[in-house]
Amino acid sequence: MATLDSFQPGLPQRWLPDETLFSLCSRYHVASGNKLPSTTCRQLFGHPRQGCAHDFPARLDHFLSVAGDALGTAASIVEEHTLLPLYLRFASPEMVDATSSAAAQSSSGRLKFQLGLLTSRFRANHPLKACRACMQEDTLQHITPYWHREHQLPGVWICSRHGGWLQSSDLKATGISRFGWLLPTPSQFLPAPSAPPPPSVTQLARMVAGLVAKPGLLLSAHLIGQTFRAALGNRGLLAGAAQRLRRVAAGEAYAEFLRPLLDLEQMGQLPASSDEAYAEIARQISARSASVHPLRRLALAAWLFDDLEDLLARMETTSGSTGTAAPAPESTAQLQDDPRRARLVDLINSGSSTSAAAKEVGIDTTTGMVWAAAAGLATPRRPKLLKGDLRGCLIALLRKGVAKEEAAAYGEVSLQTVTTLLRTEVGLHETWRQAGFENARHRNRNVWTQTTAANPLSGVKAARMAEPAAYAWLYRNDRDWLAENTAKMARPIRVPQARVDWDSRDRQFAHQVRQVALEMFEMQGVRHLRLPQLYQRIPELKAKILRLDRMPLTRAAIFAVVGRTLGR
Repeated sequence: MATLDSFQPGLPQRWLPDETLFSLCSRYHVASGNKLPSTTCRQLFGHPRQGCAHDFPARLDHFLSVAGDALGTAASIVEEHTLLPLYLRFASPEMVDATSSAAAQSSSGRLKFQLGLLTSRFRANHPLKACRACMQEDTLQHITPYWHREHQLPGVWICSRHGGWLQSSDLKATGISRFGWLLPTPSQFLPAPSAPPPPSVTQLARMVAGLVAKPGLLLSAHLIGQTFRAALGNRGLLAGAAQRLRRVAAGEAYAEFLRPLLDLEQMGQLPASSDEAYAEIARQISARSASVHPLRRLALAAWLFDDLEDLLARMETTSGSTGTAAPAPESTAQLQDDPRRARLVDLINSGSSTSAAAKEVGIDTTTGMVWAAAAGLATPRRPKLLKGDLRGCLIALLRKGVAKEEAAAYGEVSLQTVTTLLRTEVGLHETWRQAGFENARHRNRNVWTQTTAANPLSGVKAARMAEPAAYAWLYRNDRDWLAENTAKMARPIRVPQARVDWDSRDRQFAHQVRQVALEMFEMQGVRHLRLPQLYQRIPELKAKILRLDRMPLTRAAIFAVVGRTLGR
């Protein structure tokens, strides 16, 4: 609740439709007449800079002590007026709670670190975007244009209302006016593409916006991977009894879908070739796909499904038809607490058949067999596929920790059949998991030992670069052994780094500056080129701007096209 001492006159007491927190605070900044952005930030967030980020919130507890109850709670602001929900849809409940706590108390930088954005290949700073038609309508209806939350979402580059391209601002995300409060004005935006948006851009935008519009939705990475695999099978992109991904067909089709997205800001890290596209699909349908950036998941979903409702419906179907599958970590507790489990076990112990008991509690027979096996109850079988010695051979292989794909290929059965066997044979799944762990430990220890023995003077860093997968597995699962076997390794001989070829770098940047200026002068009609516009087109230039003493050609080119802007 705001106090008389803390309440800020002029602070808006209602949100405009689909407005971001940054937009509301920018409206207050304009209305307050504050000359310095830090003054506004201190008034609203109790700090001269924390809280002014346009994408992720910070210090919401302080903001609400100033704003009062009219604007909602910290949780509702995060859910409805920031970009965080896109990243939280794939997070665990624990991560959601930790993120909400950080948003209420800490800086936005900590949020980006917790979500892994600072180390991802996608940009952690999201560009401000707006639709010109929306700006005109907002001015007529609300007196001022403002920032729409849907427009700011990563992967959204078209306006769902008007169907046209969004335009990217050359401020905030580029470092210019980084700590400022801004409302959209036509002069701050880069030109939009002249061609109409291609279907893949529209599909991705619809998928992203639909996901964020589902409050409280949490998606299981495991179930999404299964659903993707089923959709690929429906398209004929899985081959053989083992249902392996068709490398050429799948890679080329997905790469073709992604091609229009690669030129968009933030999207250049998506696969650019058929080989990269194949690797991306294979990664997302594997059992270890938890740490995938949301844009990667949603791009694949946009290719495979019509919209979010189609994806969710397919996930529900997959979940129901593959009750034998191992549940995702976030859903395990919910399954264990399902009261139907205890009822099923009681019915079987009372003499009911598994199928009759399953029908009684409202689940399919296969799920009933899984639940019975989890409770230690063996159930009679009438095998349709695993007849004769085949079942015994597959069980023997799985007890040795053989991968499900290899077991399916050996028995010439589907992966789903092997999964069903694992989940319905009492104790088999845990035995298989433990054996697989031991196999992986033995394999990764051998790889690491051989690598370090072959290169005893290279050091840990070189060995880690040579075998990153083995190091990562050992670091997560066998850290004591890893520490013991790396402590005695010799430190690598440091080789002086190659000197920077400033002449070559100077020529490259000078050429880029002239090329960008020529395009903007002749093709886009820009007559007064500004330095931030060069930063927007040549992001690497900003990091080198303080080294222009080493790049005279670049300096001359900048002054030629920008004039005195550089000196201001």
